[in-house]
Amino acid sequence: KKKIKIGDLKVSHVKIYKAELVDGKWSNVKALPFTSDFYSTQHPALSADETKLYFSSDMPGTVGSFDIFYVDINIDGSYSAPKNLGTAINTEEREQFPFLTKENTLYFSSAGFVGFGGLDLFSSEFKDGEYQAPVNLGESINSGIDDFSLVINEETNRGFFSSDRDGVDKLYSFV
Repeated sequence: KKKIKIGDLKVSHVKIYKAELVDGKWSNVKALPFTSDFYSTQHPALSADETKLYFSSDMPGTVGSFDIFYVDINIDGSYSAPKNLGTAINTEEREQFPFLTKENTLYFSSAGFVGFGGLDLFSSEFKDGEYQAPVNLGESINSGIDDFSLVINEETNRGFFSSDRDGVDKLYSFV
């Protein structure tokens, strides 16, 4: 019902919301202040220290169709303006599905770096205040179709990711 017309297309935009769990019920549901009816914000990932929220968006100022951004979460609960991770991470294609480890290694999906086809999963280490050149996770994880949304439990060294390598999105696990 909230599709808007952009050119000849009607488009729905995705927003990131915040809610509070009060007495076992979700309440105070609000769209985050950097969301919009005119672009999407999606795939939120919180840093381990809970001071940054990473997400993908097609907001104005992107390098490509979807880029990875972050906002600082201030002590008072407010948010900084979104910051684009720049061309070390973002390409003219899509970058989506960020996930961060405790050491701030960024895992994400991209269609813009050399890969096996579709979206591939990549990692980028955070060194000297910036993300390094992404590394493709290889064909033990990536396929010729879309591979995305990787998460890792660092205590168990186990993780999950999604892929449509069999023609339909499925969840896969790894050690």
